[in-house]
Amino acid sequence: MAAVHKVLLADPELSYLSTLEIMLLREYGEQISLLLATDPVYLDELFKTPQQIDILVINETFWKDEYQRQGIENIFMLRETDTKVRSEQGFINIYRYSNVQNVISNVDALLRHMVGEKRPAGCKLVLVYSPQGGCGKTTLAIGAAKALQALGNTVLYVDAEYLQSFGGMLNADVWADRNLIEELSAGRFTRETLDKNIIKGDIHYLAPMQYSLLGNSLQDQHYVSLLKTVREALDYDFIIVDTSGDFNKCKADLIEMAGQVIILCTQGRDSLSKMEALLRNINVSDEKKYLPVCNMFRADVKNELADSRIWHLISHKIPYSEDIKDNEDMQDLFMELAYSLI
Repeated sequence: MAAVHKVLLADPELSYLSTLEIMLLREYGEQISLLLATDPVYLDELFKTPQQIDILVINETFWKDEYQRQGIENIFMLRETDTKVRSEQGFINIYRYSNVQNVISNVDALLRHMVGEKRPAGCKLVLVYSPQGGCGKTTLAIGAAKALQALGNTVLYVDAEYLQSFGGMLNADVWADRNLIEELSAGRFTRETLDKNIIKGDIHYLAPMQYSLLGNSLQDQHYVSLLKTVREALDYDFIIVDTSGDFNKCKADLIEMAGQVIILCTQGRDSLSKMEALLRNINVSDEKKYLPVCNMFRADVKNELADSRIWHLISHKIPYSEDIKDNEDMQDLFMELAYSLI
């Protein structure tokens, strides 16, 4: 008989805990044992004796350092203010007022590992899209790909933009060969060409075009057939697709193909108007598929999204940083985003 994992949820608001409880039980049923606590006095009484708890999700107002004596390895701290993901004590911080699905995603990724549940068979395609240019889309896509790979997944990054300039971020100077260009044009691909044009570095990535798609007589639509082939023929857990900001048939096809779509925006007025236009054309109510993310967020700058419905859809806020590559907090945020994709 499979082990039952004990999960303790502690927060003063019963309705909040009930939502988490329903979502976890729906997913794991008899594989977990759930305990809810809305009273800190009850917690004190409970922890007077040793408890075998696998996962603790606790509001920061309930936390006491003496609880660490319980030796709980997996602690998620529900914070009243947004803060860095990992605390000095090793806790995973979660902003309590973020999308509830975000809270579940963090716990869910850990539970899947604990119960030995494998990702469903097949490759998951994740589309990273924004109607706005200059919002850090490629940086976020590569960061998410690296985080997913660090979690033990096999990941392929594909740039389907008209101008493919990501090579500088990976210190790469390798270009797609003529065979790939010809096969893209024909819509038929050989395993030999694909293998030669997939570069295996910090992440696996499809070699970019040295010249624009237009210069190679290609369109982004040619990548749709490529992605279908790669998803079926190659052994990857995830394909991260970075695509241009125009909204056309290719984007509609990619959105339909994708298991999840990260929609990136910033907090400025231009981003607000473009996001509003996008949401008039697609329905993002499926929280498991669509992850709206606010990138380069700065608390000291006016947030034009604050009074719009868009802000309530945001699943993650990635703060502005001049140093992304060596910033540990940024890497933690990419890891948190990766948990939402698993």
